[in-house]
Amino acid sequence: MPKLEIVKGFSVHTLSGGTIFQTPEWQQNWLTHYGDPSRVISIQVSEGNDLVGLWNLYRHRSGWRSIRPLGVGPSDYLGPVGAYNELFREAIHSFNQKSLVDIHQLPSDHPALGALEGHEAIEQAKCLVLDLPANFDDYVKTLSKSLRYDVRRINGKALQEKGARVEWVTPETVDKFADAFFELHKLRWKQRGLPGAFFGKAERFQRDWLWLAASQQKLWMNLLIADGKPVGCVYAMRHEQTCYFYQAGMDPAAASLSPGTVLVAQTIERAIEEGCTEFDFMRGDEPYKRRWKPTRERTNFRIILPPQTALTRAGYAWNKAAWRVESKVRERVEGKSLRNPKP
Repeated sequence: MPKLEIVKGFSVHTLSGGTIFQTPEWQQNWLTHYGDPSRVISIQVSEGNDLVGLWNLYRHRSGWRSIRPLGVGPSDYLGPVGAYNELFREAIHSFNQKSLVDIHQLPSDHPALGALEGHEAIEQAKCLVLDLPANFDDYVKTLSKSLRYDVRRINGKALQEKGARVEWVTPETVDKFADAFFELHKLRWKQRGLPGAFFGKAERFQRDWLWLAASQQKLWMNLLIADGKPVGCVYAMRHEQTCYFYQAGMDPAAASLSPGTVLVAQTIERAIEEGCTEFDFMRGDEPYKRRWKPTRERTNFRIILPPQTALTRAGYAWNKAAWRVESKVRERVEGKSLRNPKP
């Protein structure tokens, strides 16, 4: 019979079934840059001597005590590993007696969502997923005529005249690829008068993760080189049978070369060749992702459990108000990005 235990401190695991964001390596890197290991609480489910379920949570301190999944911010999916709904529910409700429990980015197809049934679910993001076929050429035939043309542009005259080539990251070239990615990402956002998603602590977090992921063969980052310089970069990761499309950076001056489309196509082709079963476009329902004919979508939810004390009620009201503001800002920012159909 499964046994529930709540343990203070970060728990490392080798469980399968989670996403790249539930791996010990990603979460440990998050702790290094954003957290304090002494504030971690682990919900553990065991059968005999075997760990079969785990949820690493983090105690935040503000004007009130709150508990959130470890990894809030850069992580696209947050939830427990293992499907022990009732035991996770029992633990979460025990925290709710004194703390504000604020669950972020819980996917609609995650079993733990059933453990929180009955609580208000706030939609945080739409995530598009492509179930990968066995053959890339057959997949390309299902795409629109214009997209099929762009997919094949790497062999076309315009790119060949510029000596275009696609390079893939290796553990030895991580710094080169990271520098190119951050520069191209900033160029893309500078055009909109915005700083982009990576600066300060966020960039340092990502640089450390890129090194670690590359050393473990989890990083799939590619560059499109044209006229001897990077004009596009896709930042993807592979975990188990899924390829995660995390971010991209493009030189707006090279838009006529369709660098984003070329690199996404290369990444999907590699995913198929290496036996992945799904290509996850993750947070953001942008039109350029829809062009790739995703086969399904999931919705990420935020669930804030009803507070039990006056202080957590204040926190509940503040978080709800802050979320409304954040949603409006995100809608404006992402709205600008949606005007360009290509990444």
